Amino acid sequence: MTWKMLKEGNRVYFEPMAVAFTDVPIKLSHFVKQRSRWARGMIEALREVKPWQQPLVFYKFLTGIDLIILYMDFSYTFFWIPGLILALFFKKYYIVGPMMLLVLPLTLASFWILYRFQSKVVFKNLNLRVRKNHIGFIIFILAYQMIMSPVSLYGYVQELVGIKRVWE
Repeated sequence: MTWKMLKEGNRVYFEPMAVAFTDVPIKLSHFVKQRSRWARGMIEALREVKPWQQPLVFYKFLTGIDLIILYMDFSYTFFWIPGLILALFFKKYYIVGPMMLLVLPLTLASFWILYRFQSKVVFKNLNLRVRKNHIGFIIFILAYQMIMSPVSLYGYVQELVGIKRVWE
């Protein structure tokens, strides 16, 4: 909806004091369903409003970030995870090395930018303290991406082939 408003020349404002929460799934199967629905929504938005059709360069950039997310999910699923398995169990580094150089810095940078922005703009204004746990942050990024990327690709494929949506 936001992308469509931007495409039509309307203005959209960011309100840093608006806070929303989502229910966190307790079971892995519920997590997979939730995140695959979110991934389907991203594909639906990309189909509806293409980033390159946005009127302003800044809007093209903001909406184009989802194309980077697609790349990251594809790379993690088909290169990073298999490459990591080959490296750990078979001492073959020809996949994980190059893909780590392409994907891991992009992942670290995107999470770091989100963290910095939220801590300075959102959390500070709400008087919330963010605990600093750098090792936990790195482990979170690695583990989360390894779970999320295949789940997201699953959602992308569901949307692209037109599988019926399940909301339970």
